[in-house]
Amino acid sequence: MAKWTWWTKWTEFGFCPLKSTTSMQSMLIAITARSWIIAAMLARLAVSRWVRWLFLSLGAAALAWAIASVGFFETLELKTLDYRFRLQAGSLTASPDIVIVEVDDASIKFLESEVGRWPWPRNVYAVLIDFMRQAGARTVLFDLLLTEADKQNPEADQDLGRATEEFGQVIHAASLGEQDMGEPDWKVVRQNSIEGQGAFPDYIGILLPTPAVRKHPRAIGHVAMRLDADGPWRRSLPLARFRDRLLPSLPLAAAMTVQGLELKNLKVTNRELGLGSIRVPLDEDFRLPIWFNGPPGAYRRYPFSHVFYSAIQLQEGEKPGVDPSAFSGKIVMIGVTATALHDLFTTPYSGSAATIGDSQKIFGKMPGVEVQANILDSLLHNRYLIPLSTASSAVVVTAVAGVCLGAVLFFPLWPAIVVLSLVPAGYLVSSHLAFGYHVQTPVVPVILAWAFALAIGYVYQYWIEGAEKRRIKRIFSHYVSRDVFHELLNNPSAAALGGKRTLATVLFSDLRGFTTLSEKTEPEALISQLNEYFSVMVEVVFEHRGTVDKFVGDMIMALFNVPLPDEGHADSAVRCAIAMQRRLEELNARWSTEGRCEFHSGVGVNTGDMIVGNVGSESIRSYTVIGDQVNLGSRLESLCKEHRVEVIISEHTRSLLKEDYPIQEIGNVVVKG
Repeated sequence: MAKWTWWTKWTEFGFCPLKSTTSMQSMLIAITARSWIIAAMLARLAVSRWVRWLFLSLGAAALAWAIASVGFFETLELKTLDYRFRLQAGSLTASPDIVIVEVDDASIKFLESEVGRWPWPRNVYAVLIDFMRQAGARTVLFDLLLTEADKQNPEADQDLGRATEEFGQVIHAASLGEQDMGEPDWKVVRQNSIEGQGAFPDYIGILLPTPAVRKHPRAIGHVAMRLDADGPWRRSLPLARFRDRLLPSLPLAAAMTVQGLELKNLKVTNRELGLGSIRVPLDEDFRLPIWFNGPPGAYRRYPFSHVFYSAIQLQEGEKPGVDPSAFSGKIVMIGVTATALHDLFTTPYSGSAATIGDSQKIFGKMPGVEVQANILDSLLHNRYLIPLSTASSAVVVTAVAGVCLGAVLFFPLWPAIVVLSLVPAGYLVSSHLAFGYHVQTPVVPVILAWAFALAIGYVYQYWIEGAEKRRIKRIFSHYVSRDVFHELLNNPSAAALGGKRTLATVLFSDLRGFTTLSEKTEPEALISQLNEYFSVMVEVVFEHRGTVDKFVGDMIMALFNVPLPDEGHADSAVRCAIAMQRRLEELNARWSTEGRCEFHSGVGVNTGDMIVGNVGSESIRSYTVIGDQVNLGSRLESLCKEHRVEVIISEHTRSLLKEDYPIQEIGNVVVKG
């Protein structure tokens, strides 16, 4: 006997549909189509699974490599390169021997009243060169184009030429362009270039420093650059072609000057520049991938105005504001950092943030002079970014595809998931560690190979190897409930005879007056309507994590918390009972408009210890529950008609409910049996 029984009213439930984008659908269709073609061809060959694995691996790798060459994915690969640089932001490798004298906004404003508006007279730079010579600087580089004569003060050019000659270690910049700029001073061009060799970028125009300045520099280097398609400056042009001559870049000219090397001895062999201790590896475009030794600000900067006034103070016998010893033995680069002069460039660090020391810094664009400082630093220390060769990259991509396909084809589900999770994670960690040693490994092709191997492997398994398994499963699934079916697939030993005692909830749903109804309705129509009713009710049970145990005539018996555990099984059963009545009302409304008879049902729910397991013989068995608590659930359902309610639950079920429901007590009842 149940002490208390309860009546519940059903409530509304809602569902949110998922949406997918057209682009994602197109990508999946493309992957599936290619995978199916490969799988279908191999299925017709009388070859072992290992041979099929080999061909599928090669196909996945080739597909990944081809798609990684598309513009979008090439740009995505460059973004991964940027991210790897940002991860290195806290590990600065910038040489302290390279310093920058910056023409910043403050210097332009400060010197306007003293020397005039920008551009300044050339003798201003002469004062700076004389100061650096007295300070013992190693060399001075001008990342400034002094290609037009100073018309207001012609003598200023002569003064700069004099300072350049006296120091003897000054390097000036030349401009290369895509348009013809007239015939240059070929004597100066030949002195500062070598004969053309290699597929270096071509330029058809050149602007040299003014005649007074270009007479006596230690060297002249070009400042041309070509940005990547997505905007950042990631690669430099160590050599650029003008007519039949190759001009070194400003950093390369400086590196040769610092090491006392002659440009005429520079050799280009197999996409490598060689001169003395300098070994410059070039990519397929004959450019040098830049190894950034730190984010903007990694090199010590001195405002031009401070250094200029320090030079004046030194000339007048006063103590300079900037100690000249700060430049002793240094490579001094003079360049623009003022925002108004537009010599700022996007680099891998742009837009990122990092903790340097005790402070958090957000990095913007990098001044061109600091990019040149990074290039020079790398040339002096042979510190280059080395992309993995095409052959090595292909091996890596194929290996990743092979390992992932092998996991899909040969491993059980969970070991396969572990391998498929560890492969990309492990590779990304390895790629980051390799980058710390200046090695750039491919990321996007490898991730694509992983994705395609995963897709092709599972498509192959599903369409080829799984066809017969699916046919057998389809047949078997019609004879047992969905949860029992999957439990038996995952744990075949569960099919053995026997059982165990488990706390579970049982639900009984029975149609009222069905016998009378069957006498008034055509058998064919009634069976069709009954099947429609059962189909809807079964879906309701499945939606609430229940298992349909059996049908007995017009009765449905459902289980909760077996075979799959459900901590809220009492709530699941009550919600299921409510939903069954709701769905039946919807069916009746439609049947009424179609002129068919209506069904009415009662539902009984009980929770308690039950014997759960397989009952039957060695040849035929059934997964079910037995015990007094099961019988009580059936008896509660039979009381619905007597008490004129749709759902009755036991006190034990009510005590386990975690949610609130409209419940009405109907008092003590005595059940039969």
